[in-house]
Amino acid sequence: MKKRIVYTCIITFFIFSSLSAQQLKSKTKSAFLSVLVPGAGEFYSNNKTSGFISLASETILWLGYFGFLEQARWAERDYKKYASAYSGSNATKCSDEYYRHLQHYYSSEEYNNNVEIYARYGLYYGGWTIEEFDEFCEKYLYVNDEAWEWESKDIWYRYGELRREKNKFKIMAKFTIGAMIMNRVISMIKAVRSVHSYNKKISQKNSSLFGKFHFGFEPNSQKLTFYLEKKF
Repeated sequence: MKKRIVYTCIITFFIFSSLSAQQLKSKTKSAFLSVLVPGAGEFYSNNKTSGFISLASETILWLGYFGFLEQARWAERDYKKYASAYSGSNATKCSDEYYRHLQHYYSSEEYNNNVEIYARYGLYYGGWTIEEFDEFCEKYLYVNDEAWEWESKDIWYRYGELRREKNKFKIMAKFTIGAMIMNRVISMIKAVRSVHSYNKKISQKNSSLFGKFHFGFEPNSQKLTFYLEKKF
């Protein structure tokens, strides 16, 4: 009867301890949360200040990313309008390749000469037929509305600057994506460290509240022993 009472008290004490003790947090979960949303893992580990910093950094980076993309679209619109006004081209539907040629060649005549030289080389030395020669020229030569000639070299150079503006904003947007990745890595590291510190404090707190249990077995008497160690 006494043993039953003792066992009942022990079980009751264990249940009470498990309910009252603060639970440890998972490092894996904190890292996963930080990868999804920087700062979430730090909030999970009760490191709110660090969590706010990571979350604010992520918000700023996303705003910067969309801002750079919008700047790139504006720059593209500007150089297309500029080309339409000063290149002499009357083309309405133009590919990116067409605008790239406008940047690299002062006139369509200069570009077409290079195309014809390449086509003649294919005809005389590359084994092309007359039909292949004609198809190549028809595909790659710019004539009629697609023909262009810039009004001056200064205007042409300005067009190149506008094109580079777009590329610059595109590159900055890509750098922003890299910064987002770094922000996640840093947030993940801080979250794991915060969980480690949190768990260490909780373990010390639970130990001071409920003490430490020690179990043993005496072979000679074949008895199971345990005692509670508590510091005051």
